[in-house]
Amino acid sequence: MKTLIVCLDGSPLSLRALDRAIEASHCQPADILAVTVVEALSFFDCQATDCETAFSHILREPKRVLAEAQAYAAERGATLRTLAEPGRPAETVARIARQEDADTIYIGSRGKDDVEQLLLGSVSTRLVQIAPCTVVVVR
Repeated sequence: MKTLIVCLDGSPLSLRALDRAIEASHCQPADILAVTVVEALSFFDCQATDCETAFSHILREPKRVLAEAQAYAAERGATLRTLAEPGRPAETVARIARQEDADTIYIGSRGKDDVEQLLLGSVSTRLVQIAPCTVVVVR
């Protein structure tokens, strides 16, 4: 069975990437893993005073994105595993792809925050450069 990874950030293009992975899983049996990466810089945005509360606060949005993705996939007859990981997005997804022996990674061409792309560079471009498998960039 193939393993497909979908990068989710709550953007419309990440949802389109999920659609592509679901379509692929209908053509050939596949395990879909939906991944969202929480950047370490997110800790600077949090006003919480203790680490446990801060971590819970930071994971609230990724958990919501992944829960919505599971519901979206179920409506389309697919199931998926989910994973929220801390780290740098492209590097973290590439590491997960190696660990999962993934066949394909699906990612939107632009993320949720275009300003972040200008500052940090394109996650999809970086992932194409370092991924251990095929990367499908969805527009």
